[in-house]
Amino acid sequence: MAGYRAERLGDEIMAQIAEILRSVKDPRLQGIISITRVEVTADTKYAKVFVSALGDEDNLNEVMKGFRSSAGYIRRELARKLQLRHTPELNFVPDAGILRGRRTLDLMNDMKESGDNGSGSDKE
Repeated sequence: MAGYRAERLGDEIMAQIAEILRSVKDPRLQGIISITRVEVTADTKYAKVFVSALGDEDNLNEVMKGFRSSAGYIRRELARKLQLRHTPELNFVPDAGILRGRRTLDLMNDMKESGDNGSGSDKE
């Protein structure tokens, strides 16, 4: 039962953070940013917030700096909106899934452009 509560809280935190981001003034948090998932511990004291951003790895690093800088504000706003006795401590981590997918596609396109089909045999 505790897992279900943590999962529901994670979903609510994800939705509220997305809304809170609209009011954050930090320019590093103004681009296309997604909260991909939130994992809340069973005791609801900590929440790991996975963040993805459009752009390259350098852009994601800047976004993460913005989140770390704005973490106190985001947690205060979250506490106000959720009205919990204890608001989880937020830990923002990059979700590099989109970057990995883009790198994979880039590698596949490079192989396609270079004529290497990956079969390992050359036709003569």
